[in-house]
Amino acid sequence: MKKNKIISFLIFFLVALPALTNATIKLSALFADHMVLQQKTTVPVWGWASPGKEIVIEASWQKNKIHTKADQTGNWKIELQTPKAGGPYKIKITGENSIEIDDVLIGEVWLCSGQSNMTFPLKYNDSAKQEIAKADYPSIRYFAVQHQYGTKPFKDCQGEWQITSPETAASFSAVAYFFAKEIQAKLKVPIGIVCSGWGGTPAEAWTSKNVLQNDESLQYFLQRWKEIPQKVGADSIKYHLELQKWKAQKTPGKQLHKPDEPRTYYYYSKPWCEPAALFNGMIHPLVPFCFKGILWYQGESNVSEANKYQDLFTALIKSWRGHWDKEGKQNVFPFYFVQIAPFGYGDLNDAAKLRQAQYDVMKTVDHTSMAVTIDLGNMNNIHFKHKREVGERLALIAFAKSYGYKNIIYKGPVCIKVSKANNKIKLDFGQSLFTIDKEKPRGFEIGFKNPGSDSMEFVKAQSAVINGTQAIVWSEEVKDPLAVRYAWVDAGGANLINKTGLPAFPFEKKIDSGTK
Repeated sequence: MKKNKIISFLIFFLVALPALTNATIKLSALFADHMVLQQKTTVPVWGWASPGKEIVIEASWQKNKIHTKADQTGNWKIELQTPKAGGPYKIKITGENSIEIDDVLIGEVWLCSGQSNMTFPLKYNDSAKQEIAKADYPSIRYFAVQHQYGTKPFKDCQGEWQITSPETAASFSAVAYFFAKEIQAKLKVPIGIVCSGWGGTPAEAWTSKNVLQNDESLQYFLQRWKEIPQKVGADSIKYHLELQKWKAQKTPGKQLHKPDEPRTYYYYSKPWCEPAALFNGMIHPLVPFCFKGILWYQGESNVSEANKYQDLFTALIKSWRGHWDKEGKQNVFPFYFVQIAPFGYGDLNDAAKLRQAQYDVMKTVDHTSMAVTIDLGNMNNIHFKHKREVGERLALIAFAKSYGYKNIIYKGPVCIKVSKANNKIKLDFGQSLFTIDKEKPRGFEIGFKNPGSDSMEFVKAQSAVINGTQAIVWSEEVKDPLAVRYAWVDAGGANLINKTGLPAFPFEKKIDSGTK
């Protein structure tokens, strides 16, 4: 009898345990020891508790306690007014249990997201050994969102805040690390970085499903995903047959291009690449945490669909901003991103078109800007090691556009006017031009049409000279030039910079395109 009572008690305890666990206060994983909160603003703090239970929040930088109650589904949220940068502080949350968050700093907080060049760790960067050895920056804190994905939005993420030190920095995003280092050095305030990225992932995986569903031009991505199981077999066979032909080619002259891996074949075993899967798992749980802005580095996985990227990326930016602005406060945070670098893609023209799409997003979407990396890429390695320059260029953008520094040059030369004199083309960039190696400018191509043809052909410009803020380019092969482009297919050889060393923006323009 006694044994049966013990068994009955254990059964009751095991059944009741989830309810007892759920009854305790739980915070979003973002609210933990060593965290950084955005300074001089109102920051949301949220979590879960038993429905209707009172929650009391005490922040050590203010006298008054804040009271709230969990709603009927157990969700609760309060807003804390933060002071100017400083700390460390404490936050105490009390209800059915008590949680105390220690070593809270107030400063500047940025969200970093994208694919592998964003998550590329500091330990693989050039001069990593020396950089890691001196990475003693206790006021820079880093939170890496662990990988998770799904067809429905997640409520919470996983991860922990780390203090930057030689023991921790090696695994940090190199781009995020160098960005944070620059911002901290200039502003002299604590910096928080939340890095939510996943290598080899397309932009549609980071975009919310309702945005894809409600935009006719983006429904393609949802439909394609549905068709993957039906098409992957045939696509795989075709791809491997083309790959065999490419490997076997021996004849001199024009060579076959290495075939691109079909999207169906690539995505078949990668469910985290499903449209909206990463938005659900790795962005939705971060809403509405208060960030100063977003840093984004992605695009390599969308090169084969470059013609759709401008619409897709624009929708992604607007959808993220919409999720952070559900209450209509018009708090449009900055979205700064990195243009994809040169690499030996199967179709270099598609890569150039994606860079152009990124440029067009910068020109058409408010509060965006782009760091150019045309001088940093490696045609043999998509993960080039010079991430310091990327982080520093993003920091220059932030200084100029988010922090009000007026005299900072944050971007390289942009072609603003094209004109023609006989067979020569004059390009006006609006700022003094130089070259990396002090040689003549490289990377220009001249466009023309053969008689009876509607398609544009391009040849390399044979000569180019710099005249102050202008470049003059021509080709003896082309008597009637109709277009000019720079750092397009021949991206890796481009060498045009401004006086601070920032590279010129790639472009393609018709001769009569005027200014833009």
